[in-house]
Amino acid sequence: MSASQNGDLLSFGNKNYGFKSVREWHEHNKDVLKGDIIGTTDKNTSITKNCIIKVNQTSCHDYSDSTDQLQHRARHINYWKAELERAIRDIDAELIILESQRQQLKNAMDVLKIPEYITEECLDVRANRMQSDLVYDEPQEALFTESALIENIKRLHREMLRDIENQLAMNLAAKHALERDWSNKYLAFKYESENAELETKAVNVKDSAGATRLSEGQSNVQSWEYNTVSTLEQFRIAMEKSKALRAKVEAALINSARDLRSQDIKVNKELSERIAKTEQVKKELENQLLLTLQKIVETENILETLHEEMMKVNQRIQVAQTRLHTKNYRPNIENCREGSLIGLIEEVRDLNDSMSLLQKRSLETEKLRADLIHERGRLEHEITVKKKSLFLDNDRCLFLRSHFQSAEKMCGF
Repeated sequence: MSASQNGDLLSFGNKNYGFKSVREWHEHNKDVLKGDIIGTTDKNTSITKNCIIKVNQTSCHDYSDSTDQLQHRARHINYWKAELERAIRDIDAELIILESQRQQLKNAMDVLKIPEYITEECLDVRANRMQSDLVYDEPQEALFTESALIENIKRLHREMLRDIENQLAMNLAAKHALERDWSNKYLAFKYESENAELETKAVNVKDSAGATRLSEGQSNVQSWEYNTVSTLEQFRIAMEKSKALRAKVEAALINSARDLRSQDIKVNKELSERIAKTEQVKKELENQLLLTLQKIVETENILETLHEEMMKVNQRIQVAQTRLHTKNYRPNIENCREGSLIGLIEEVRDLNDSMSLLQKRSLETEKLRADLIHERGRLEHEITVKKKSLFLDNDRCLFLRSHFQSAEKMCGF
């Protein structure tokens, strides 16, 4: 083997400086051709392909699982959204009904002013009865009872109106809570539906740095569902109270109208009976007045007869006295106490007694006539009193009460 083959370099001076040996050249070629990078590349390629397949499988599974969870979440949200929508429809309908009943109650309160006016006017009218008829009778008691009943119903109406307005506020608060929760559910359903339908090639897909970070104050599923359940429970309680209140108000309106109509019938009955009694007394007074007038005529006729008789007796007394006076003119012994003289004296005495009797009867008859005239005035006054009472009770009170409202109107319809 030559020296060059052995790697020995001939020394040719500076011309061979920097040359490598053949052995080094073979080692270099062997190192270059060894091919470790190819194997590494093949291995890396195999691992990478396996990784891609695994990542693809994992990402597809995760995507499918996330999509399923998003769809499930969307359905869950949509379920509660539908429940909220149903509750909102129910509370809207209840608000309309309750507002209608509130207006009905206000109508009933306005209509109640008519019976109240009628009752007060009847009491004022009957206060104008004349003194002897100004009594606390059955109609008066019935009117006072009616007035107290109206006051109680007015108080009840005010309390029910306050309760309805409070219930309306409660229903509105429940509705606002439902609408607020529904609005949140609507947006959440929209976002969850968009997420469930989102694909990798969608135009709105982009990087969102920090999206994986959980926000502070986020609710969990239990608190999220509990919030909606609480809102629906608030709605349920409001609905139950509202329906119970409506039933109570309706019953109160019906009972109040029935009580008022019953009392109206009672007052009219008492007034009619009182009118009948007063009419009967008036007829009796008129009959008594007619009889009294007849007695006054009889008494005046008797007085006239007495006066005529007294004039006759007086004339007879004068005649007898004149005869006696004439007898006193008889001369001397002729002036004798004979029978005619004694008879004339007795006649004068009897006539004087008769005159005294007639005068006494005349005085008594005059007194009786005065009493009869006074009785006539008293009867006429009482008849006037009764006529006024009849006018007040019949022409005023019963006429007013003919405008008493029907039970339907007093219920607010």
